[in-house]
Amino acid sequence: MRCRLCDHDCAPAFERMVLHRLTVQYYSCPHCGALQSETPTWLDEAYGSAIAALDTGIVARNLVNQAVVFLLARILGPAGRLVDFGGGTGMLCRLLRDIGFDAYLMDRYADPVFARGFGLTSETAGQAPIAILSCFELFEHLSMPDADLAALFALKPALLVASTKLCDGQGADWPYLVPETGQHVFFYAHRTMETIAASHGYGYVNRGDYHLFLRDPLSPVRRALIRLSLSRPGLLIARLMIAARLDTRFAERDQAQLNRG
Repeated sequence: MRCRLCDHDCAPAFERMVLHRLTVQYYSCPHCGALQSETPTWLDEAYGSAIAALDTGIVARNLVNQAVVFLLARILGPAGRLVDFGGGTGMLCRLLRDIGFDAYLMDRYADPVFARGFGLTSETAGQAPIAILSCFELFEHLSMPDADLAALFALKPALLVASTKLCDGQGADWPYLVPETGQHVFFYAHRTMETIAASHGYGYVNRGDYHLFLRDPLSPVRRALIRLSLSRPGLLIARLMIAARLDTRFAERDQAQLNRG
């Protein structure tokens, strides 16, 4: 099989049962380091519900991601709006708007129940500069990452921040495969992320499960601040700062914007 990211030959890695009934072959790519399922023909079934029942950490994860975006915006300060790609229910978009950010979301599968009226399409997303494009727990869902990532970088965000676990020789028992849902189909090594950044003219910074792709060079001071901020103490401090920013005026602002149509 050819790699769906770099188009090099892949080698069989292992098999897993997907959706409790499909035997699926997984492949490793010796060129870019990625791990991937065979061509996923089961995605319509897998996304019968956009938010999988097994995703029990969705609320806690969005609270953490709110803190991550808050910190990155303060450190990097790029001008423009924030767009959460694959924004699901719109929870992160709502959390960001509730502390004053001009945040929107894009999602082809889910109903943004928490942020209706603030959804963007591929046609409208690029109509204004994007400061931060967030892709939390999204990369592993991309069935055709070469084309899908090209479309994201074509939006020219100052910062694209993603979260996903890196593969590093894991086998068939890796929990992050989540074969019960059938939604995780492509996995990235550190080398894969560097390849993606270079191919789109971005710099790359890794901090745990967070991956930052930056359009402009990052100074050593800001690089150190990012690594310090995206630590457990840094995120706890951010939660306190966020609590101080909560104010009903942001909800009133959004009501007025929605009333204007």
